[in-house]
Amino acid sequence: MKKFIHLLLALFFAACQAEPEMIEEITPLVHTRASSLQFTQTENINLKELGIIRPSKLIRKDSLYIILTPKSKYRFAIYNNNTGKLKRFVPAGSGENEGLYFLTMNLNGNTVSSFDFGTGRLVELDLTRYATEGYTPEFTPLATNGKNPLGALRAGNQLISTGIYTEGRYRCTNPATGDEYFSVPYPECAGTSMSDSLKSIFYASNCMVVNSSNTRLACANMQYGCLDLCDIEGNTLNRVNEIHLNRPGITVQHKRPRSTGIWYPIAYTKHNLFGFCDLTTSDDYIFALYSGRTYRQYKGEMDKGRIILVFDWNGTHVRTYHLPNTCSSISYDKTTNSIYALSQEKGKAEIITLNL
Repeated sequence: MKKFIHLLLALFFAACQAEPEMIEEITPLVHTRASSLQFTQTENINLKELGIIRPSKLIRKDSLYIILTPKSKYRFAIYNNNTGKLKRFVPAGSGENEGLYFLTMNLNGNTVSSFDFGTGRLVELDLTRYATEGYTPEFTPLATNGKNPLGALRAGNQLISTGIYTEGRYRCTNPATGDEYFSVPYPECAGTSMSDSLKSIFYASNCMVVNSSNTRLACANMQYGCLDLCDIEGNTLNRVNEIHLNRPGITVQHKRPRSTGIWYPIAYTKHNLFGFCDLTTSDDYIFALYSGRTYRQYKGEMDKGRIILVFDWNGTHVRTYHLPNTCSSISYDKTTNSIYALSQEKGKAEIITLNL
């Protein structure tokens, strides 16, 4: 598993190694049907005051805020905005009931899940039981049968994952029966010809969501602006639409060089436009937090954004929202018809409310 962790990290930082031509956006979506979303200053939640340091992702469910803190002693925090109580889960480590490396979170009903690509386990927190004395999240291993997933979520009784797969882009597994199925070819990369093995590396980092009925999947690539929409039919996925916002800024080495140094089969350039930061959904729409930033200009802040692209579940662009703050995560709450965003403006982490 360690070599796949190194590979994933390489996809983030190998951008410094190559200098091809500038990449320009080939989509007008960021400027189409665009309007600004403002937030209410009085509803902000300062996370540092709660003792939550360096948060990366956020989910809002009723009065609960579930926060991913990947560099803290405990990887998850749940804050009840009504009671003011804070509970922490999943201590850092590779042992039982511990976790290492998390990139994204998902909400499915009353369950929040997040895949640990350090241990190969999906961690699930039950929001109806989390406050119970002695409660422990559920851990499900997915790095089985020689497979190496890098992201996963639950859709009903099955788990859908992406990873270093050559049999298909998506792997569907049923933990109860042990059955597994691969489906859907990798999206075509604009202007680039790659084998499925290289495509699995190119599309390694994603954020995924399913709709409330577990019949549609949206998968957005982080390094590159590609959104993939699929029908979920039993154990099989079928692509509905594939959206590319721009050309990827990459260099490809199809063969390992003779040198003994680290081999980056795919290296992102300093001019590559970073893709999607996070996804959240309503019954009718997908809200995609988009970066569009380059490593050259933003360095370590390239994985954040000020743009929300809204699509329906067929992939039709509906509108674009421009945000006042730089954000790393968004979460839609249908009760308030608002988007709750994890603002990272000028190093200050706070939760802001964006009223639609």
